[in-house]
Amino acid sequence: MDTECECQRVATQTTPVRRIPTLDVDLRVRRFHRDDTRRIHNLFLEETRCLVWPMFAQAIRSPPAVILHLLFMAVGAMLARSFVIALFGVILTAAAIFVYTYRWFYQYLTSSLKGDLANISQYYLCKAKCNFLVAEFDSSIIGFIAIDQQSETIASVRRMSVDTCFLGRRKFIATRLFQEAFKFCQECGYSEMVVEFPGTQKTKSYGLRRCDT
Repeated sequence: MDTECECQRVATQTTPVRRIPTLDVDLRVRRFHRDDTRRIHNLFLEETRCLVWPMFAQAIRSPPAVILHLLFMAVGAMLARSFVIALFGVILTAAAIFVYTYRWFYQYLTSSLKGDLANISQYYLCKAKCNFLVAEFDSSIIGFIAIDQQSETIASVRRMSVDTCFLGRRKFIATRLFQEAFKFCQECGYSEMVVEFPGTQKTKSYGLRRCDT
């Protein structure tokens, strides 16, 4: 009996305790591998689906949409003198805007998956001043960023996605990806990095200082 208890005590002492991985310590940013393709596509789909409703809300509050709403309400009130017809016109306008938004995103998804994301290695990694970086945590890819060459002095961030499961730490993951993208752009001699926002015409530019090696 004592021998059995002693064996259990020795086994407990010699068995290493597995450390729980944390983002602050174990998040790693590395270059894309061909085996990462499926996971990259899934992350891209998840991120893009999350943009549909915000884009719809932005579109329905835009000045042209508001004018259409008011126009339908005025026509319904003046011609038919019916609140129901006016409300129906507003609902019809909102439905048309949603269909247009959803169709735009579907075309965006299709063109992206058939475009640069179809062969990431060929599009990004075969060019000296382009790169595709992934964020890896606990043997799983949880984010990525794509750097394309816009000109000899300007780099463009075309793609960026972060796993939606990391709600409280998405900003931290995105910051790490941006830091590595900044470092790569500096090493390539770029003087400016432009970030593109999908679904809008908005961009944001960052000035870069050349990295002297």
